[in-house]
Amino acid sequence: MNASLPPVDPRYMTDKQRAENRARYVSFAMWGGAAVAVLLAFMLYAYTDQAPPWLRNLAYQIDAAFGYPVLALIRALAG
Repeated sequence: MNASLPPVDPRYMTDKQRAENRARYVSFAMWGGAAVAVLLAFMLYAYTDQAPPWLRNLAYQIDAAFGYPVLALIRALAG
């Protein structure tokens, strides 16, 4: 009794499908990078004196949840 599984052939993808997948990956990477940049700019602004107190407190709490990476960046840039 030979109950072996049939060989698994890789799924054939057309050039169009490959291009669509590549475009999807590039789009995800670009939007992800933009989101990180916007979040960093928001957090850096929140630490300034111009930000309202509620925003400073919120930014401090968010930064504390991740181990103060933004505060460490500000200290490194300030020298």
